[in-house]
Amino acid sequence: MNITNMLLANVFSDSGLFCGKEDVVHAIIHHQLVKSGISSQRIAREQALSGNRVDIVLFGDGFEGDFATTQSIPVAAVEVKGGAYGYRNALKVEIDANGYCADMAKLRDDAAKGIECWFFCVDMAELGRAISPHRIELISAQSNSHGLSFAYYCQGEDFFYVSRPKQKLTQAPIAKKIANNCKPKSAFELESKAFKLDQLARECLAVTGHEANTTARLYHRLRDAGFGAEQLSLETYFSFAAPAGSRMQERPDLVVFSEGFDGRFNLYRGGDMRQSNDAHKLAHIDTIFEVKAGAALDKKGDKAVMQAYLNDIHKLVRWRDGAASARKGTRVKTMFMGVDGRSGGLPVAPVTLLVEECRKNSVGLIYISRDRVETVQP
Repeated sequence: MNITNMLLANVFSDSGLFCGKEDVVHAIIHHQLVKSGISSQRIAREQALSGNRVDIVLFGDGFEGDFATTQSIPVAAVEVKGGAYGYRNALKVEIDANGYCADMAKLRDDAAKGIECWFFCVDMAELGRAISPHRIELISAQSNSHGLSFAYYCQGEDFFYVSRPKQKLTQAPIAKKIANNCKPKSAFELESKAFKLDQLARECLAVTGHEANTTARLYHRLRDAGFGAEQLSLETYFSFAAPAGSRMQERPDLVVFSEGFDGRFNLYRGGDMRQSNDAHKLAHIDTIFEVKAGAALDKKGDKAVMQAYLNDIHKLVRWRDGAASARKGTRVKTMFMGVDGRSGGLPVAPVTLLVEECRKNSVGLIYISRDRVETVQP
């Protein structure tokens, strides 16, 4: 068994501290797997598996992080459902009246191969509980019929539900919540010993695959430095952040919130479209990150890599200016993080240009390559 009840208890304890995107749960799972002693080189996010992209995939002992080209059969795979779809609870949208979700079918063939496959659900109570106790039984039965293990947690409860193939659905206690010592507003410091930038660089360069792997490792380093689950959000929506002519908001890859924030990352308070959450989030925002990394980028030349980096830097500037306009007095630090996994990395001249562009725009920089780590303070 790779996914234990203890691991589930810790994941769900963290998952009870926020309301927002499902991606945060993915990062929490990665973080808790690493805390349990599993090497991050074994854990992939957004991993191709049997022709599908799977939220979390765990490979066996000794696997060394080559997620991009591996033909190895993993030992476990997890699909997650939960979070906020605008004003809606995702579970209301994704799971039908019979307890079926299309993600179950994605893992059926992998489960038949002997891979430990899981269907996780996190019910965001603030948006209205989506799953009744009777439907939990139905989802468990559907999971079982697909050969999947199943785990469900509704925020605010002291227990979660869990079933494994050919086993009954049972309840288990979540881990006891311990109040986090939230970092003060100015606490994110690039050169702080707690952040362990050198370790982050090694972890990011040790894996290939989707960019989400880099974001997960950044999230883990921030959690390891003392930031709480209620302070760190992935793919966060803000109403003001739609560019001219677009209905889709630009979402920072990772947002760090400050001391006292309550984890309400969602777009609308209580799922009420009349109650924008922007002012609340902007009052507590500290730093936003944009990340560029992954196997697809590593196949490109210097010019294309630089253009991708500069596009994200300018996106950060647009976002920062939009936040200041949306709420007077808002000050937010911006950080660009580029992980260049190519053998040579960028030459000296483009790196110098990257540093100058970040300084000119007051954007912090973490550039990681196999030859160097270049930084600019936010």
